[in-house]
Parts: sequence; C-alpha cells; structure tokens
Amino acid sequence: MLLVEANVSSVMMKDATPAIEWGHGGLVLVADDDADARCLVVRALEKGRLHTMEARNGDEALALAVEHAQTIDAIMLDVQMPGMTGFEVVKQLKHVPAAAHIPVILITASATDEDDIVRGVEYGAIDYLTKPYPPAVLSAKVRRACERSRNERRLRHELRFAELHAMLDPLTGLFNRWHFEGRMREATAYARRHEEPFSAVILDLDEFKSVNDTHGHEEGDRVLVHFATAIRAVLRGEDIAFRYGGDEFVLLLRACDAKRAVEVGERLRRRLHERPFYYSDGTKVRIPFSGGAAAALFDEGFSGDELLTRADAALYRAKDAGRDRVVAW
Repeated sequence: MLLVEANVSSVMMKDATPAIEWGHGGLVLVADDDADARCLVVRALEKGRLHTMEARNGDEALALAVEHAQTIDAIMLDVQMPGMTGFEVVKQLKHVPAAAHIPVILITASATDEDDIVRGVEYGAIDYLTKPYPPAVLSAKVRRACERSRNERRLRHELRFAELHAMLDPLTGLFNRWHFEGRMREATAYARRHEEPFSAVILDLDEFKSVNDTHGHEEGDRVLVHFATAIRAVLRGEDIAFRYGGDEFVLLLRACDAKRAVEVGERLRRRLHERPFYYSDGTKVRIPFSGGAAAALFDEGFSGDELLTRADAALYRAKDAGRDRVVAW
C-alpha cells in the first residue's frame, strides 16, 4: 500500500473512494490526429452529457491515459494516427495495470476493413465505430462503455475496502493478528534476499486490566487507540505494526537488529512521556508498557519460526525485571 503501513487505515478510506465522480456521465479520452474529426466526436459526447479529454496523436493518448487512469471512463481511438497507431496504444495500455481496465472503442475508416476490427479486438478494444457515424450511436456506445467502466471501478474499490477491512483491527486501525503470518513470511523472504536482519518486538501494556476495571472498557479502548497512535508516530514507512490481541501489539522492523529494536521501543516510551493520556474526567496519566525484542539473523538463515517465541521470552524478562521497559532476547 502507498503508505506508511502502520497507518494503513487512512489508506483504506482513500482507496475505498473513487477519485472523481462525473455526475451521470463519464470522462472520455478522445484521440484523433484530425482536429475536425476530433471536434465532431467531442461535440457529440458533450451533448450527451459526457466530459472529454483530447489527444492529438497516439503518444499523447497513451501518456494521458496512464496519467489519468483513475478518472478516465472510456477511450476513443482513431486507428490510423501518425507515429503510434490506435492499435499500438491499445496494446501498450494492456501492459499498464492502472490503465488496462479502461474500455477502448476504436474508430475505423472503412466498414469492410475486417482485419482492423479483428486486430483491435485481439489487442483488447471492446467495440468499434466506422466513419461517418451517427452522433446518437456514438453517444450511446460510449455512454454504455462509461457505465461499465464506472461499475467495475466501484466494484474494485469495494473489493479493496473489504480486503483491507479484513486485515485491520477495527479499533486501532493497525493490522490484525490474522494478517501477521503472511507479513512474517514476507519479512523473512525480504531479509534472505537482501541479507539483512529484521526484528520482532512484542509490546504489552502494564496493568491494563486495572484500567478497564477502574475506568471502564470505553476508556480502555481510548487508551489502546492512544497507544496505537504513538506506535505509528515512531515507526518508519517500511515497519509494520499489528494489534496481536487485547492489549498486546507486535512490530516487525525491517533491516533492524535487536539493539536497534530496543531503541524503537525507547522512542515509543519517550513519545508516551511527551504525550500523556487524558481520561474523560481530565486525569492525566502516562501509559506504561513492557516490551521484548528479538532479531532474525543471517547465521540462522533469517528464520522467523522462533522469532516471536524469543520476543515473548524477552517480554517476560521485562515484566519480571519490574515492567515499564524493553528487553532484548
């Protein structure tokens, strides 16, 4: 995700919302080297309440399609253009993931040129029009392509939202425990490929049960959110945070040995000192926690199998040593 992964909840909302809504029409890229022909198409589309964007040749059409892939609903391409032809544009678009889904309608010069039609369909065009074409037919075909495109885009956003929602803890917005194993495998593979260590840190709030017992579960939830916010603030973009369960959190830190992992825990401690938590009655408290850190190292093959067990053992050492500290395995 384009993002600081520990703050993925904001990206979830961003990805779940289509970039631009164009009323009841759509946005169409019209590409034709003939200015007069292009103008006729644009007029017909705009009369049908469709918005347009123009390209004078294939190269310009491809550049605009890639740049505005999230907002263009359909593309109209003249087959014969100097330089990059309409066929070549369609072919290139299918190799650009962000733009591959945009429906393309080709404009041909002859109704009898079956080779052009077959070639265009093979490259990925969904339809064709033959010059001259009735404006009403043009508008109807393009509008249908826009509707299809917008429905598919909405489905993609809904699917992305559902996927992210399944990965996230709904209270804190951090990744949840069920997403941990997959990310651990990724971290292990990355460490082996780049021959650099990575660390796991288990964090556990001290005496959290007394918070719920004394102040109630609603205030306890606010404490957890405050703690998760502090975690986001101290992590790098390549680090990942999980709410592992209850008041327990896990960090996966890329290119980080155990000593540096402890330093991350200390940064979190300082952050919580600087930004104490306020209960609803105005009482100010610092949130204490204990942590255990362990590293997957080169001479052990960067194995992640025992990593969490080691970090958990270090956490118990921190608890036994008086709590409110981070200890390395």
